[in-house]
Amino acid sequence: MKIRVLVIDDDEDLLFLAGKFLSKEDERIQLISVTTDQEALRLIEEEDFDAIVCDHFLGNDSMTGLELLEWVREFNPQIPFIIFTGRSQEAVAIRALNLGADYYLKKDAEEFRELFSQLANRIIAEVETRRQEDAVEAAFNDLERRVDERTAELEKANKKLAQEIAERQRVEDSLLLQRDLGNTLCKTENMIDALDRILKAAVQLDGIDTGGIFLVDDETGKLDLSTSQGMSTQFLKSILGEEKSLEVTEPLYVSKLKNDDTLKKFSDLEDLTAIAIVPVLHNGKTAAILSLGSHTHDEIPQTERHTLEAIAIQIGAYMTREKAQKAIIESQKEMMGLFDSFEDMFFIVTKEGQILHANNTASDKLGGGRSALDSKSIFDFYDTGRKNDVYEILQGVSKGEIMKLNVPFKKMDGSLLQAITRVVAGSYHGEDVLFVVSRE
Repeated sequence: MKIRVLVIDDDEDLLFLAGKFLSKEDERIQLISVTTDQEALRLIEEEDFDAIVCDHFLGNDSMTGLELLEWVREFNPQIPFIIFTGRSQEAVAIRALNLGADYYLKKDAEEFRELFSQLANRIIAEVETRRQEDAVEAAFNDLERRVDERTAELEKANKKLAQEIAERQRVEDSLLLQRDLGNTLCKTENMIDALDRILKAAVQLDGIDTGGIFLVDDETGKLDLSTSQGMSTQFLKSILGEEKSLEVTEPLYVSKLKNDDTLKKFSDLEDLTAIAIVPVLHNGKTAAILSLGSHTHDEIPQTERHTLEAIAIQIGAYMTREKAQKAIIESQKEMMGLFDSFEDMFFIVTKEGQILHANNTASDKLGGGRSALDSKSIFDFYDTGRKNDVYEILQGVSKGEIMKLNVPFKKMDGSLLQAITRVVAGSYHGEDVLFVVSRE
């Protein structure tokens, strides 16, 4: 599903960069940009957006981002609203959060790629969370509606009162299960562990006593059993047919009551009386299948069907988060690979001089190998008489400033290597560091 984002900023250059970088981070993001508060007010009243990103300062004669936030929250308290500003004011940040902003992000002109990557991840996380909450709320509202209808009937038939109370209790239990499951998934980093916990929770639902979660190869459609509670891959393949997993985009429920030939054909092997096959969708494609069965119920109860579909949404959200994290890691690996291909020497160091990373060129020119460099301080490669000069320069580097050094390196063999060195401050794995580039 597209993610429509309204970006409000009086800086047209930043809006251009936002459109360029955010769409690269995730093709679902669709940006609508405005530069004035009046344009923003008109669009917010006329159109629907999934999220709003707003600068705090929009000009001397305009509303501030906080005033816009306060106005939006009066009639739409749910839409994700991110304050994105170049002004680092603690009071503004605190007031933004108090007014209901979902996030406060400071612009960083030196790290656009990382900045917009962080902004994209935050937008996606907030929108996916809101959509997941809406889906669970929709399921809850639907269940509430049906329970209310049953309650009206019970006023005429007191004999069914106990049954309806039990039904409502199952609804509450299923919602509590979803809530607890969502909290657990937020703390789980390993996908296999996460899916195993999901399945163990699912088989606790009324009438469900067996199941499995199967990952789907997005090219071939082949199934790979991730976790199982008594259900085999072969059984699910038998139900769906060979390599038909990608065609399952809607929940499928097979019941003994309906004399389904498919269930009758295989119930002799598995002794099942009802089956639920619920697809997990990621970017509109089937990424996994949640398959549950019962040996005691003639069909999967309607309440449990809604719960299973809500759990499938939770799995999809978890897979989205995990794939986003993997994409960030891969991007960092590509960046480090690019640095390793530089013909110039490249270092990532702390302000105290500890080398966190050195490229192949640095190890070749200075000697000692990569592992030897990574365990040293950059000051180890300067003569004793110049170390204080280098230290003072490194300590004085601030973001947005490039410092130049004309101090020769001392190689591992003791000889000197004349080099022109430039130093700039930045961020690496969330830590403030210095990027050092030296040309012989």
